[in-house]
Amino acid sequence: MVSFKELHEAEFSAVSDAAEAWAGVAKALTALDGRVTKDLTSTPQRAGWKGAAADEATKVMQGIDGDFKQASAVATALAAIMKTAAEDFAAARRDLDTALHDAQTQDLTVSADGTVSWTLPKEARNDPDSEVLARDMAAKSKAISERLAKAVEKATAADQRATLHLQSDIGTSNTAFNPTPGGTGPIADAKRATDLMSKAGSLTGDQLKELQTLLAANAENKDFATTLLSGLNYGGKKGPGAFLEYTKIYGDFAHGKHNAQGYQDVYGNLSMLLATATRDGGMGKDWEADLFAAARRPSAGAVGMNDNYPALTALMAAKGTFDKGFVRRVGTDLLDYEASTKLKGDDLWGPQFSYDPRNADPLAPLLRMMKGDRETVQAFLDPSENKNLVHLLKDRDWLDQDQERKLPADVLGDTAHKLFADMLEDSATSHGPDRNQHPAPHDPVSQRIMDETVKTLGGTTPDDRTSVAAILRKPVARMLADYAPDMYQILGNSLQTPSEPNGLTAKPEQLLRMVRGTLEDPDTFQIMHKAQTEEIARRLDAFRPEDFKPDATGRPDHVLSAFSEQSAKVLGGLDAAFVNAATDHGDAEKASIDWQQRMLYHAIGTPVNLAPDFLMPGVSKVIPLGDAAQRLVDVGTAAWAEQAKAPIDSATSASVSDRYSAGRSELDAMLVGKASQYGIDPKDAARAGTVTNHLLLDAGPFYDNGINTAYHAAFGKG
Repeated sequence: MVSFKELHEAEFSAVSDAAEAWAGVAKALTALDGRVTKDLTSTPQRAGWKGAAADEATKVMQGIDGDFKQASAVATALAAIMKTAAEDFAAARRDLDTALHDAQTQDLTVSADGTVSWTLPKEARNDPDSEVLARDMAAKSKAISERLAKAVEKATAADQRATLHLQSDIGTSNTAFNPTPGGTGPIADAKRATDLMSKAGSLTGDQLKELQTLLAANAENKDFATTLLSGLNYGGKKGPGAFLEYTKIYGDFAHGKHNAQGYQDVYGNLSMLLATATRDGGMGKDWEADLFAAARRPSAGAVGMNDNYPALTALMAAKGTFDKGFVRRVGTDLLDYEASTKLKGDDLWGPQFSYDPRNADPLAPLLRMMKGDRETVQAFLDPSENKNLVHLLKDRDWLDQDQERKLPADVLGDTAHKLFADMLEDSATSHGPDRNQHPAPHDPVSQRIMDETVKTLGGTTPDDRTSVAAILRKPVARMLADYAPDMYQILGNSLQTPSEPNGLTAKPEQLLRMVRGTLEDPDTFQIMHKAQTEEIARRLDAFRPEDFKPDATGRPDHVLSAFSEQSAKVLGGLDAAFVNAATDHGDAEKASIDWQQRMLYHAIGTPVNLAPDFLMPGVSKVIPLGDAAQRLVDVGTAAWAEQAKAPIDSATSASVSDRYSAGRSELDAMLVGKASQYGIDPKDAARAGTVTNHLLLDAGPFYDNGINTAYHAAFGKG
């Protein structure tokens, strides 16, 4: 084992000198090859020396010629071994020196044993951003430590490989040269490793160590990786089929009791080897297609059940750093395979699929590898590129919902279903890690993912109104909040053209069913309701004082009037979903009330206390736009909450708009509140012929239309 100190201080010129010296010996020995037979044997033969003694002498001298030839081959192999070792040591040293230089530029300290440390400057310790700076320094320290460790590992692998080859090529005989020195290099090493792998369970301890050394030294060498993968053979299977068999064999040995650590090293380096071989074109499209075909084959002796794909994805997760395109292609083929089979879940992947969802689901390792790489995730879920999104949303047989609910948080968070939920939200939204960015136009891939999600979860019939899986409900609610402007347009305008700014083409009924599906988790209503209330407040806040003045006929400005009607339809649709969720959970005594109260608890929140002058006539002071819009949100939410407290029962569901008006009260309060900011008396709302009175009266039928249309068309209620 090479240490950090040894690699840092070593002088490798002696290794290069030894390589040159052995090359000189090989050259000299090569020059002597055939000289004995030519110069010593032919002379006495020409002189007529015959007989038994002459024949024996000729035989001995020919043997000496053979020794020179074998010695030359051994010397050539030793020279190559030393030259390769010198190059490997130099490469490891360069990696180490580069990491040390980068550590210095990043104000990190590296001790004599390679330990990396850092301290915050005194002037930064009281900085409000000191925690952020500390996390940044810790991340840099970790990255440098990993680079230093990798450089030392590279030197150790080079040292072990050189030792192995020197011992092997010198041979064990004290009286003869090794007749078949292998030399060094990735091709020769791959052939040795292929032969050793074929011994599988019969490997001796020394052979296992040799295989470890060969893989550790070469796993990241493309020539080695491709040569080994091309040369494998197991029980008549070749190429990818043989590789998957060896993957399962060595994976089992890695969890056994005999030489487990050694086999774990082999297994991990097989993962690195596959990553190397499939990078930058690697083994080629034909080999990759054969790999997918082999992974799809059912297990021997198990009707339909497949352990080949789980073996492949588990190996990929073991140690290798895979090309993201390859990971995506494996994932897409896996989902295509699932979609093409009649077997699902436990029947396809075995009983461990349910018992150990974190480790037995073959999709989970792939999603972990994609996690955090938004570009890769988007490409994996892009409906214009593949069918993955629809399969994952609708057709895949995930772990039973009740079983998921019982899993500890740390286990659930690492399952394929939860990983997918997080990836779906991240790929479709623009709200950032803290979910505090203003809703904005999204990139085209995000738009396609969001649109397909709404269409898939919204379905085609009222029966699809509860089709959102439990683990997706909050992420989907946040997605809808992130697309608040589009949601407003779709529900408020009944669009025949793509929405703005994100070009969604889903129908209002599909959007409402998706909203309703999230309400199987009552905590989600506040997310969507708040987003639409804020969207309405932003739009309302954009109107100027002159917009609230009557036109020549005494009517409100037509744009303002259209806004109030659209907003009424939006809030009517949301209220329809609210009522439907409450009444659908009314089977048990008081269940609908409990559900309603839970939705209310989160939706009401804690509105700020409204300043007394907010609703007073004749106010002349100007409230900043941001504050003004937030005041509209608060007053609207308070008005909605007061009306939403009314009990909901089967009578309510029979004629929703006649018995429920929370959203209408919300919009009324916001319109009156905005008018009051411009000095219009709130009492005008009750005076016939005033702008605010017209706005409120005109909005009423649109609210009723929104709530009834949603309740009947989207949810299928008579």
